[in-house]
Amino acid sequence: MKQIFCGFLALLTGIWVSACSTPEKPELGEQRIFRITHADSAGRMVSEIWTAPKLESLGSREISSEYFDRAMHMSDSRFSATSFSRLVKGFALKRGEDAVLLNCFDDYQGILSLDDVYRYDLRLVTKIKLTSSSSRPDWLNPLLILVPDGKRPPFQERFMTANIRELKFVRLNDYYTPLEKIAGDSPQAQEGLEVFKNNCLFCHSLKGRGGNKGARLLQEYNFANDSDRKRFLADFKKFHHKDNADKQDVEQFVTEGKLERIVDYLKNFSEKTSD
Repeated sequence: MKQIFCGFLALLTGIWVSACSTPEKPELGEQRIFRITHADSAGRMVSEIWTAPKLESLGSREISSEYFDRAMHMSDSRFSATSFSRLVKGFALKRGEDAVLLNCFDDYQGILSLDDVYRYDLRLVTKIKLTSSSSRPDWLNPLLILVPDGKRPPFQERFMTANIRELKFVRLNDYYTPLEKIAGDSPQAQEGLEVFKNNCLFCHSLKGRGGNKGARLLQEYNFANDSDRKRFLADFKKFHHKDNADKQDVEQFVTEGKLERIVDYLKNFSEKTSD
């Protein structure tokens, strides 16, 4: 019966996130359509509706990802995936777009440079197949960004965006400028900004950039205050470890030293502006 139901669901939606090890658990976050937003020939921003079959028509294959399994503390995961660069090449980018903003169903917001898309041969996943020993968190749904085996990008939260509802072509400079101005000339704050951009901004927005899945840190903590800085460090370690409920082990991407640099940046931010 499980095979019949799964087959029917795949035909009905065009996207199937496998949880065949737990047939009694309903599928989570089924995504029937997503959008690609870009500038048309007249320079106007338009959105196209895409489906998994349309994306897969560009060419899809089943692959594995050591990068994913390492980040998720899983093993032998399999994915049906399409080349991200092949998708990008289908759009005429005439406004200097050099990145793709990834807006997600759960208010997470990723961003990838086109350079990274090409350099690491990133993939867009339409089907996720986990082993019977793996527990899938609610956010782990297509579309998913995937690093294929054989590629070695930096180990960062940046390359783990999932549950994508929209891909939007943007300019990196436009996106990051409000955040970069706050870092100023401080080397520590500049380093902290880079760590924050690669691992934290996707959940914790600043200056209208990033996602809103997590708390707005400048409202929760006064980073100019020593006790609040200590409280932030303690709270980070309590939540962002590998055994947290969401399985978002950000602690693996952010070392103790990098976390201190993030605090330097947010302190600088607190002193110059309010979010």
